[in-house]
Amino acid sequence: MAEAKGLGRVARRLARPFRGPEKPLTVTDRLDRWARRIAEFGVLDRAYLEAQTGRTFDSDAEAIAFYVHNDGQRGLSLHPLIEHEWMREHQPVPAMSWYDALHQEGPELFQTGPLFDAGVYAASVPEADRPASTLDALRDFLRNATDATTLPVPPGRRGHAPTWGAARDAAVSAARAFADAQHRTRRRYRATWDGPDVTEALARYPRGVARRDAEQPLVSVVMPVYRRADVVGAAIASVRAQQHANWELLVVDDGSGDETADVVRRIAADEPRVRLVERENGGAGAARNTGLAAVRGDFVAFLDADNTWRPEHLSAALAGLLETDGPGVHTGVRMIGANNADDSTAPAETYRGEDGTLDDLLAGNFIDLNALVVRRDVAAAAGPFDETLRRWIDWEWLLRIGKRSGVPAYVPVIGVDYDNIRDPRRLSSAQPASWQEVALARHRIDWDALADAVPARDAELVSVVVPVFRDWTMTRRAVDAVLHAADHEGDRVEVVLIDNGSPRSVSAVLGAWFGDEPRVLLQREDRNRNFGLGSDLGLARSTGGTVVMLNNDTEVTTGWLRPLVAALDDPTVLGAQPLLVYPDGVVQAAGTVFGGDKVLPWHFLGDHPRYDASRALAGAGTDAARLGAAGGRRFWAITAAAAAFRAVDLIRWHGFDPVFANGLEDVDLCLRALAASPDGSAFAVVPSSVVVHHESRTPGRDDARVDNRRVFDERWRGRYPAADAAGHYEAAGLRWLGVEPGLPKGHAVMVRSSRPIVVRDWAGAAGAAGVSGAVGASGAAGAAGLRIAVKHDGTRVADVSALVTALEADGHSVQVDLPTSWYRGSSGLDDVTVLVAGGSGTGVPSFVPQPGARNVVWLAAGQVVADGDFAEVVSADAGAERVVRAL
Repeated sequence: MAEAKGLGRVARRLARPFRGPEKPLTVTDRLDRWARRIAEFGVLDRAYLEAQTGRTFDSDAEAIAFYVHNDGQRGLSLHPLIEHEWMREHQPVPAMSWYDALHQEGPELFQTGPLFDAGVYAASVPEADRPASTLDALRDFLRNATDATTLPVPPGRRGHAPTWGAARDAAVSAARAFADAQHRTRRRYRATWDGPDVTEALARYPRGVARRDAEQPLVSVVMPVYRRADVVGAAIASVRAQQHANWELLVVDDGSGDETADVVRRIAADEPRVRLVERENGGAGAARNTGLAAVRGDFVAFLDADNTWRPEHLSAALAGLLETDGPGVHTGVRMIGANNADDSTAPAETYRGEDGTLDDLLAGNFIDLNALVVRRDVAAAAGPFDETLRRWIDWEWLLRIGKRSGVPAYVPVIGVDYDNIRDPRRLSSAQPASWQEVALARHRIDWDALADAVPARDAELVSVVVPVFRDWTMTRRAVDAVLHAADHEGDRVEVVLIDNGSPRSVSAVLGAWFGDEPRVLLQREDRNRNFGLGSDLGLARSTGGTVVMLNNDTEVTTGWLRPLVAALDDPTVLGAQPLLVYPDGVVQAAGTVFGGDKVLPWHFLGDHPRYDASRALAGAGTDAARLGAAGGRRFWAITAAAAAFRAVDLIRWHGFDPVFANGLEDVDLCLRALAASPDGSAFAVVPSSVVVHHESRTPGRDDARVDNRRVFDERWRGRYPAADAAGHYEAAGLRWLGVEPGLPKGHAVMVRSSRPIVVRDWAGAAGAAGVSGAVGASGAAGAAGLRIAVKHDGTRVADVSALVTALEADGHSVQVDLPTSWYRGSSGLDDVTVLVAGGSGTGVPSFVPQPGARNVVWLAAGQVVADGDFAEVVSADAGAERVVRAL
């Protein structure tokens, strides 16, 4: 047999030159090859894939072909026990695709998902029958398992291991919910019109057509206009051209101050059905309300001054509306423009129009106000447009109609030509997209009902609210840390996870991992609601008397919770924050400080050594900002990356304002809370509570930074808290001199970023030392000690430990910096750097000596450095005491 195979290889090699060049594989060829390989695995759960996609497949081959051609965009899974992202963290070669990892059939037995550990399963099988690979283990389990079989879950999963039947049912149910959400949030624009022609469409409403023609109802059309003299005439002309002639048009000029009102006035002189109503500028919502107050018809329609109607719009809409006597209808829209894309120079033509439910409407607006015709009593029941909204005013009003009277039906006739070219005169062009969340929040959270339910909350329970977006890995670690700390301390907690419209895998993994942990609640949103509304939704779902807001990229430490809750026993403390540190031990935030009006607040002691925070937050001293003997300080604001509040207070303040998109919503909350609280109220930072903040860079996290600054400054300008930075830095032995301003972000944002300028408080140090200068030419600092940074790379742990002990015994302040913090922002305050890195026989890691500091290197055996690179070189055979003397 071996000889025959060898002859075959020789024959193929000899024939190769006569076949010509081999055709390169296309992407499709490769995908088809993967599909055949995956089919051989025998691990497809077709019903599960169908549940995710909302499709039905005629065969396994068709299902797998769809999967391989769509997985990259949709993040699908072929089986409830296979999660590709989970596998990537556990398979021997992380860079390998999941199917290649299974195809290798190597001896390593790894986890294929949060519910299946091949090693655990293999250990439960008699040795003679034990599977030799992960794929074999998975196949063997699926061959032999029944619905009642307990799953071989990975170690560390909380709760009891579920049965295969229960786990599969839960996975299929979650997959269907995901598919439903995908449908609700689908793109609602079409490249071509796929509806019937007008005659065919109207044939669907014979009763409505007859009633329309017999009754000839009056339709009141409301048209707000602001400085659109160039286009308002065309909009009015499209109303005058309507096939249904019984209408009145109220053009509400919103204080244009240009020729707009004159254009309308000239048209009204020849057309008695047109009325001009003039008012002071108040925005589109106010203008529409003015028009609504003056309407006389039984039906109400709306048209913006930069759009036009087709002649059949009102005629078709009335036919559809009178056919069923529903609350209202909307027609199709032809959109001319870039569909809100950034490039307005390449116009596109798309179409919009469809039926939908209230859930669809809550997921996103699919009814254009220009296409809407509603009954006058329905409009009155919905109430006026919300004049406090600056964007998505029409969607919020439509949601009220949908909840009170029903969602308007769709009449499949193109009724509106919509000018979608970006125009700076439009309200939507100048306001942040986060107003969508503001509008939605009014219909997702009932603050009055939450306030009424406060007495029913569990006063001894702490609810930890964690918004999640696109990252299950850090979220799992964060939640596991909270539960571990609670188990260790005996604390009663619940964790509310709000998945902000992440890809399918996020909720699938978190749901499987925590599915049998009753303290964890998982709620998936259709779209990304950002930190503010996501946190508010978590608050609404919570049941504890204390609520902790926690970022999903944090990791709490043992003993973190009780000091925060205890701080709230003081009625003047409105909220409490732990000391937030980076994984390398450097401070991330020890409070929030202010530098005066037009100076954006910043994290106190951000990027500083831990000892600065320990000094500032110590319990000793008479500083009025200190909390007391237990330590901590009072601040005007804290960060919500980790912060505890009384639930009753958060509800009273109406939570975070969703207009802020992932930035400054916590500071805004604190300032609103202070404004609504008695004098003497403040927020606290509690040093005995420590939380590690990994501070991930979630995609899109900073997209709205400029808008956030503008909104914050517009709201609080002239009312920023008094500058408190100087006192806080003084408590840390530092002096705040002011801020270094950043560059402006355009003239539409009248506030600039800034960076605090902080120096050593030499006068204070000299007074403590009893000398004229804190540090003289020789480097001596007297009793005040030196600020010393030990640059460490994880090697020579014993040397570093001995050196730190010796330095602290000599009265110095010591920070051990790992490579991630070798060049931290506060390093300019250090007096001395000591490089202790690299093992015997290795080169010295490339730390560039710090300007303005005395730079020392303590060599390991076999290490050398160039002359002059460091002020002092301590040999390998010297001890820690020799390094201390070198300072």
